[in-house]
Amino acid sequence: MRDTLQAILAGTHATMTGIDFFKSGLCFHCHLAKQELEEYQFFHAETEQSWKSRDSTLQDHISSILEKFPAADHDEIVGGHGWELHLNQVKCPDIHRTALVVAVYVFLEDHLNGLCEIVADTLDARVRLVDIRGQGTERAVTYLTKVAEFDFGAIPSLGFVQDVRRLRNKLVHAGAVLPDGEGDKLNRFVRRQVGLRGDPGHTVRIDSSFIDQLVSKFQAFFGELDGQVQHFMHRVSA
Repeated sequence: MRDTLQAILAGTHATMTGIDFFKSGLCFHCHLAKQELEEYQFFHAETEQSWKSRDSTLQDHISSILEKFPAADHDEIVGGHGWELHLNQVKCPDIHRTALVVAVYVFLEDHLNGLCEIVADTLDARVRLVDIRGQGTERAVTYLTKVAEFDFGAIPSLGFVQDVRRLRNKLVHAGAVLPDGEGDKLNRFVRRQVGLRGDPGHTVRIDSSFIDQLVSKFQAFFGELDGQVQHFMHRVSA
């Protein structure tokens, strides 16, 4: 890890004298965030595989039982294992994916807030993040735009982040029920997004593929954000 960072930062200290961006963590803040997101991806893949393995084992067990009984008894036997099948195929994956959307979004929000604090310390700014109205990613974006002159127009992935914020809010505050109205921003996002399903006024369904996309897009966001961090470091050290 340290060797990787040193390679990335080669020449940084030579051009940015007077401010120790390495000590503050500013120069590798986004890089570390991208790497940490890989751990969420690993956790997701391993957990999804566990449900598939459990389901496969259960189905093999059911099949072995069915072989011993006449066809007339099969529906009753399968029905007797219905709840276990539902847990492995639907309930547990739903809980896992919902929790991961919330967790990954909170991760991004926390790292944005942390970046704001590092920037404030770098500038010795009188205005801190807590002085800005609002909350979450919107407040952090406002702070970095107004105080540090970040250009979020140069970060295409921000739109995806904002859509996920709306999704996260419905998962947390509305029992995953989508808003009414075909034209609602969240409903439009669900319609065009691979791995999300759901009609207005009904529960959104999250497929495994959406978690893969979520992590990938958030990694892209931190990569684009790092470009603004680099511009900021050059500005304040000039």
